[in-house]
Amino acid sequence: MANYCSHCGKPMVQNANYCTHCGTTIKGAELKQRLQHKREKVVGTVGPQKKNWIRTGIILGVLSLFGVWIYANLPKRGNPIIASQPVVAVAATYSQAPQQMVDISARTENGKIVISLEVVQQRKFVAFSSNNPQNTVPLLAYVSGEGKIITAVSMCEPCNSQRFHIQEDKLVCNACGSTWELNDLEAVSGSCAKFPPDAVPNVTVNNEIQIDENIVARWRRRI
Repeated sequence: MANYCSHCGKPMVQNANYCTHCGTTIKGAELKQRLQHKREKVVGTVGPQKKNWIRTGIILGVLSLFGVWIYANLPKRGNPIIASQPVVAVAATYSQAPQQMVDISARTENGKIVISLEVVQQRKFVAFSSNNPQNTVPLLAYVSGEGKIITAVSMCEPCNSQRFHIQEDKLVCNACGSTWELNDLEAVSGSCAKFPPDAVPNVTVNNEIQIDENIVARWRRRI
């Protein structure tokens, strides 16, 4: 059965998309072209969206990993000297009543300032000084709540106080009342809190606490 163009009436080839005489597009072909155009439009839109979601996911993943890396490499909280000290004693506990410093004597031998570990464990909080006549430096030692022996220059530099006490888990200046965390000397409160007793490293050998005399001799006030 022959097909005829609805516009010009001329015969058309069967299944033709348009009339070869007048160029009129056949309705069925026009509908087919519209459907094809719509499909291309939808496919062309969804494809890039999916790629964008994948790209966004990758970027967010990379940023998350970068954030984790930054957090892991932040400077550690607390004093690095104290952080490196080993646990050598039974962890100390202090009452709410002030634990004042107990004065003891130290000796110097072989370039070391030496005090007894047993005495520090018994007294918990002691004061002593270097024996260098050219640069006598007040020192302190105490057993922390973690069982570390913490040694430091016994001075609250802004107010020049050399005496402290311990209350529960805090170190407190007797003069100005500035307060620090006992375990790491992190500032808690007070006008001098930015300058805690300056920690110095120590080692425990044969039941003795030893501090390098040269480190103490080189110590200088921070303000």
